[in-house]
Amino acid sequence: MWHSQGIELTTREDINTAALMLILLLLAGCATQPTMAPAPIADNLVQDADMARQGWWYLRFRLDWPEGAQPAWHRDVLIADQVIRPILADNREAISLWRFHRRAVRDAAGHQFSFIFRSPASTAAKVYKQVGASPIAARLKRRGTLESIGYDDLRQLQRPDITDTSDQAWSRHMQAAWPAFIMGVSQLWLNLIEQIGRDGDWPRGLDARYRAIDASLNAIWRREGSHALLHHLNALFAYRPVIVTTRAPMRF
Repeated sequence: MWHSQGIELTTREDINTAALMLILLLLAGCATQPTMAPAPIADNLVQDADMARQGWWYLRFRLDWPEGAQPAWHRDVLIADQVIRPILADNREAISLWRFHRRAVRDAAGHQFSFIFRSPASTAAKVYKQVGASPIAARLKRRGTLESIGYDDLRQLQRPDITDTSDQAWSRHMQAAWPAFIMGVSQLWLNLIEQIGRDGDWPRGLDARYRAIDASLNAIWRREGSHALLHHLNALFAYRPVIVTTRAPMRF
């Protein structure tokens, strides 16, 4: 069956399955999981020659995930909105690229929400300090919701190249271009959280509020993601088929 705009449609089940797989790729693009590091010391920065060089830095929020329970995905939303948003706004001019990474696997990292950004080491030190001073992060830690925050070692510029956080299995062209794409996707996600949060009569209490916001966010994705995101991305590539996990060509 053909859509009036020339898009080949499969069954609704196929589209929903493909949409789910693609959004997981969009917000989980990092191929490797960096190890946790202790909180940074403000004075221990990279050597002067590297101070102004751009590099990639990670903030990793390790969240409580009891055995037998589902991941509390809404807490990623809470941290993005309440902890990262104001810090990002304060450092926007010094951060050239950034994105979120979400994952929950029963391994050493567990449920981990990451903020990944590209900046000089001096900006990374400032961001790390601001996270350490966040009252929301402190509250989540006291409650046991946030188990730990992982920081990179500021004495080493470990990821200077623009491709250093892209999947090394991709072409070099995709590795270099992808960070700008995923930053746009992350900004859209953050904007949706902000706009949804302005509407409605949300439950009292931080956790309950973001659980409800997360439900609304997921509903928007289910209803509108196929056309607003996947269709328009496909349109940029002239509606050419793409091979998804099933290895079957598909258009959106």
